[in-house]
Amino acid sequence: MCRVLAYLGEPISLEHLLFTTDSSLVRQTYSPRMMTGALNLAGFGMAAWDASSRAPEEPFIYRTTSMPVYDRNLRGLAQKIAPSCVVAHVRGVSWSPEASISEQNLHPFRYPGVSVTVAHNGHLREFREMRQDLLGFIKPPFAQLIDGTTDSEWLYALLISQLDDPYRSPDAEELIEATTRTLSIVRQVREKHDIRTSSPANLFISTGRCLIATRFSFDYGWYPDDDPLMETDLPYVALWYTAGEAYVEHDGEWMMSAAADREPRSLIIASEPLTSDVSTWLEAPEYSILGAWFDGESLRLDVRELAA
Repeated sequence: MCRVLAYLGEPISLEHLLFTTDSSLVRQTYSPRMMTGALNLAGFGMAAWDASSRAPEEPFIYRTTSMPVYDRNLRGLAQKIAPSCVVAHVRGVSWSPEASISEQNLHPFRYPGVSVTVAHNGHLREFREMRQDLLGFIKPPFAQLIDGTTDSEWLYALLISQLDDPYRSPDAEELIEATTRTLSIVRQVREKHDIRTSSPANLFISTGRCLIATRFSFDYGWYPDDDPLMETDLPYVALWYTAGEAYVEHDGEWMMSAAADREPRSLIIASEPLTSDVSTWLEAPEYSILGAWFDGESLRLDVRELAA
């Protein structure tokens, strides 16, 4: 399984999100707390929006097929950047002769001119059988842009095809509706091909102004008796979040500070908490979608149920 982190809120040092904490995203690449098996690392990718930068609506994009823990360029950049929104992804793949480690397969995905960025933690089993039918729901200009070999990029192309105008910045409600339609289409195609193998689809979606995340799996827990995953630990596809005033260090511990008289202004969503102390983190319910956006100076957070 992959590891993903998303942030929306007050400008924050990227170093604090990626490197500093005792269970930071980079540390999870070699010592994840909520996976008993090791990650099969296949690269790192990030989109970060900085309001003080030139063209603030355009994210800073960084991708590398190397391990982020050894990436001095990434650490140097993280020490200089203080974004208000981030989607960062560590790609993990199951070993297979067909697996491809390349920049084209790195998340998050963002086609030229499109305002929406998407990362995926999970995998669609028996995906090859689905592709031809999914094409009918993907707008031709986006189908032509699919460059990699992953099911995740197809999910991205499918999702942005559900938007009225992917080249403008949709609000959170439109993104939630597009995400719900995307999952419904995939379910429909799976049923057509009688695909019932467990397939996680935790999606992280952002425009830099709002953030959407799903905790979702098709046919969770159903595996054929001869499935190779049955011989190892089954994928863990939890989703955690913490919201508050700001992400700060206090007495040597990192946490989301809370202000009793103010609405939250910062939110972190991640595959697993970034700190060993999880008391300020909440686990997202199974089959749920989280939406976050700014309403004036307050951060609004909406958690809704998704149909299983």
